[in-house]
Amino acid sequence: MKNIINLLLVIFLVSCDKEPLYIPCTETYPTTQNPVDYVEENFIDGCWLLEGGMMYMENLETYELTELQHFNVSDTSSLRYGGTMYNFESVVRNSTSWCFSLPSNIPGVGSFILNNDSLLPYGLSVTSNNVTVTEPLIGSYLLLGGSARPIMYDIVDLKNKIIMVKIQETYENIDGYNYRYHSKLKFKKY
Repeated sequence: MKNIINLLLVIFLVSCDKEPLYIPCTETYPTTQNPVDYVEENFIDGCWLLEGGMMYMENLETYELTELQHFNVSDTSSLRYGGTMYNFESVVRNSTSWCFSLPSNIPGVGSFILNNDSLLPYGLSVTSNNVTVTEPLIGSYLLLGGSARPIMYDIVDLKNKIIMVKIQETYENIDGYNYRYHSKLKFKKY
């Protein structure tokens, strides 16, 4: 009886119509994507000029939320609450530029150039859902202190090429309280 059941099961599985699984593989992926998806995925590629920004702070003990203007007093600010430790954290309104060169294949590694300094480019790790500025791929420079900076961006104005970038999410003790903070920076493509 057991052999008959096994035989019927094998016949049933073999006789079923099966659709082969095709994975599209093409080097001209923009033509196979919806044009809107392609624009959104590749929109960050190129150079951007900093126009403004805010720091958002949350006191993790009192749950108080605070918004601070980056450029309220002067055109220079820091992504770090206590002051700049690395060049990447220093931001100057209408002067700081970020240039993204996306890799030809995703996932992959491209390059990130801060303030047109092409002699010391950072790495740019890109996956299907993550963009991260990393330490340089060549040399023994620690431009980020051995760390990386994930970047999340929203397209604010497609026509005028404006994005908002969320950067530098940090946990830190400030005046005896634990805080979580990040910055949102407004960039315009040039």
